[in-house]
Amino acid sequence: MRCARGFLLVVLVACGGSKKGPAQPEHDVATTPPPHKETEEDRAKKRHDAAVAIVPDGSTCLPSALKADNAPRLELAGEGADAVLCAVDTDASRLLGTVGCWKIDLKNIDTKTNTVGLVYDDMKPLPGHDVDVLLAGKCARGYCLPDKAKTDGNVAHMSWSLDGSKVAVLVGDDVHIFDAAAKSHTATFSTKVDKGPSTTPAAVYYAGDAIFVEGRDDSTDAVWGFKEDGTLIGAIMPLGGKADAPQSIVKGSFSIIDPSHVALADHGMDTLTIYEVATGKRTKSVRKQGKLPCKPTEIDTYWKGGDKVTDKCRTALDKASGPLVGATAVMGKSNLLVVLRGERLGELAIMDPKSLTETKKAFRLPWCEGGGDAGGGGAADSSKDEKKDEAPPASTRGAVKKSGDPEDGGN
Repeated sequence: MRCARGFLLVVLVACGGSKKGPAQPEHDVATTPPPHKETEEDRAKKRHDAAVAIVPDGSTCLPSALKADNAPRLELAGEGADAVLCAVDTDASRLLGTVGCWKIDLKNIDTKTNTVGLVYDDMKPLPGHDVDVLLAGKCARGYCLPDKAKTDGNVAHMSWSLDGSKVAVLVGDDVHIFDAAAKSHTATFSTKVDKGPSTTPAAVYYAGDAIFVEGRDDSTDAVWGFKEDGTLIGAIMPLGGKADAPQSIVKGSFSIIDPSHVALADHGMDTLTIYEVATGKRTKSVRKQGKLPCKPTEIDTYWKGGDKVTDKCRTALDKASGPLVGATAVMGKSNLLVVLRGERLGELAIMDPKSLTETKKAFRLPWCEGGGDAGGGGAADSSKDEKKDEAPPASTRGAVKKSGDPEDGGN
């Protein structure tokens, strides 16, 4: 009996003592899809949507949003013999680039108000002009820096050549050259060379076969030229006198006035230095002004941002020079066409390039009545009577040709 019970115990232990349950069927484990990685196309769409919220697609007038603080800046360039006006975003939190462009229809003028017509154009960057953009990693608008390239902050300065074939991208102290169509990197050079920019590089411009780098700090603002291979041309120096410092553009501007010349204005265009890109030849104009109710020390203090300026003097300087601070220009056969700012935002001045005085009554640009509705409040839209063409490629846009006066359409 004892043997039988022992045998039974062994059988029970061997066959029924395991606590392992029956095998469970296999199930698919639910997984969370990876987050969408933002592409350049995604970023471009966001920028486009933000841009048309400021300047509606097809608008033939300037939206009132351009009058707001920190609004996109109006800049003037050209397309063939036509003057082109673009609004360029400078808000550091977004840097949308070009948010809207118009061809200035100088053959469509309201004679009662002297208001010119605007024909909506594409939003491509103005060739030669500086466009500040936010970096996405090491890429600026799809133009990606080499792996070993240094970055300084999250902003890049970009400029397209006048024929649209190349792009210069300034990041930190380095300029990177790209093939515009292929977006392939072709060259790099440093701006930190002997007799190069002594201040922080703050903008880049592409004119002819030269690249101009603007160096800026709290008290100085000047421009240095480089060849496309990085060879230093040098600082653009003032003409006349014994100044050993570069030509200042403090409270002024840098303009590409035609395919062969750039212009440097200082202190609201008190002077204008025109520089021939190919030869370095310079000419200088001094603006003729009436007598101002200011002492010389007050004028100097005014431009340095000081307080010791009488109200009468400040008001006079604001009126005489304020609209020209940052104003860009293009050259016709005999006159400059200048887009004004400040209290005269929305006006185009016709100026003699030698005396820098206004030679004719300024043209007015049409403002939208409804704060930005497309087609509202502006002059007649000459494009309504013709089929709208597809946007031209970037390479078709160059500086205004010196084939006529700006006030009569350039021809």
